[in-house]
Amino acid sequence: MMRVLGHLFVTIGSVCVLLASQPSAAEDIVKRDTDEDGKIDQIAHLDKEGKIAKLESDTNKDGIMDSFQYYQDEKLIRVERDMDYDQRIDNWDYFKEEKRVRNERDSNGSFKVDQVVYFDAEERPIRIEKDTTNDGQFDSTYHFKDGKLFSSTKDTDANGEVNTWQFYQDERPVETCHDSDGDGKVERITYYDTEGLPTESHHDLDGDGKMEVLRIYHKGELVVQKKDMDTDGKSEILTRFNHGEIMEQRKDSNSDGSFDIITRFRDGKPHVQEKDTNFDGRKDCFTYFDAQGIAERIEEDTRYKGRIDRVRVYRKGEPVRVTYDSNDDGFMETVTLLKEGRPCLQTQDENRNGEP
Repeated sequence: MMRVLGHLFVTIGSVCVLLASQPSAAEDIVKRDTDEDGKIDQIAHLDKEGKIAKLESDTNKDGIMDSFQYYQDEKLIRVERDMDYDQRIDNWDYFKEEKRVRNERDSNGSFKVDQVVYFDAEERPIRIEKDTTNDGQFDSTYHFKDGKLFSSTKDTDANGEVNTWQFYQDERPVETCHDSDGDGKVERITYYDTEGLPTESHHDLDGDGKMEVLRIYHKGELVVQKKDMDTDGKSEILTRFNHGEIMEQRKDSNSDGSFDIITRFRDGKPHVQEKDTNFDGRKDCFTYFDAQGIAERIEEDTRYKGRIDRVRVYRKGEPVRVTYDSNDDGFMETVTLLKEGRPCLQTQDENRNGEP
């Protein structure tokens, strides 16, 4: 933008030199070869009083005029330019008291203005409006203070309503608010570090107006997610991630402040799960999963005495065998085989010699 303005100021200066060099102000058109390459690169149009009304310029020296400056009472009021040199105007600057107040641009060749910039008295941007989807609607607005970006809004679903708000510090994003379902309530808030990477985000997943999920990031990667199911200020589900892949999940199923279910994952699928089914602070049920995340063995302390007394074995998710310590002597002597989920054979090792 500064490069364009610099060129504009140079061009305006050359107009004064050009007019001063003319023998008569009565001429309507004055042509000039500014770089003496044999090609006309400036054409000045004068009014009846000899005052500049329009100046055409060939800025890229291709023999085609691509910049057009318009004057009123010798004051610049508008500049039209062909930015991509396709012989079609796609950029408009508007001036008041020779200071730029607005810029319009067709940035994608759609024959529609898709960006408008408004300037303050010092020609610093105060607001930018953009049509990012090329549907004819300005869906993104950027607000500036003292020439620096401090907030923006977006309509990401093209329904005419703003649903994303972003705030900046030193022109870097620090916070984003998003209304996911268009009900006028913010369902997601994201905070960023000085590099523009997310540090944490808050989520209202059920749309009740309360942020029950907190996600924590490290260098932009999700590492921890906390979920407060009853919005009492305590997390009932805590999930850990590594390089975007779930590694462990802890659950407090009775909201007593203690995690009674711990599931560890491998390759994104459950590998081992520990449960405290009676909430006494000791794990009494252990589930082991195959590579597909399907349970293949469950070990249980059904009497809550600190030792395993029942083992259930599964094949492709279907129970096939149960081993049980029926007399609570620490030895699992009863084996029950199952078919289609129903017992079909049961054996006992009564003398504990390893044979049924």
